[in-house]
Amino acid sequence: MNTKKLKKIIIKALPYVLMGLVCTNLGEAWRLAEGADASKKLLSFFSTLGTAFSNPLPSFHPVDLLVGAICGGALYLAVYIRHKNAKHFKHNQEYGSARWGAYYQL
Repeated sequence: MNTKKLKKIIIKALPYVLMGLVCTNLGEAWRLAEGADASKKLLSFFSTLGTAFSNPLPSFHPVDLLVGAICGGALYLAVYIRHKNAKHFKHNQEYGSARWGAYYQL
């Protein structure tokens, strides 16, 4: 694989990897949050965010890595679905222009 192809792949994958790394810190904050039920854990989650993001490196705990991989994959899937369903317009042409449209000009 030449360097141009490798550079292109890395640039395309970079946003998903960065999102995954940020989400590992979110997973760490959720894991470190104290509380028996969801409401107490959520309140404690906001106080542990500072602790989780104090280290610039991602958390390498397996659960945190799983959260990061799921978030990065979800972002990729959302972008893929958005691109797949996009309407491809022809520039400087009317949408839905067909050959017979030229015969009925006023």
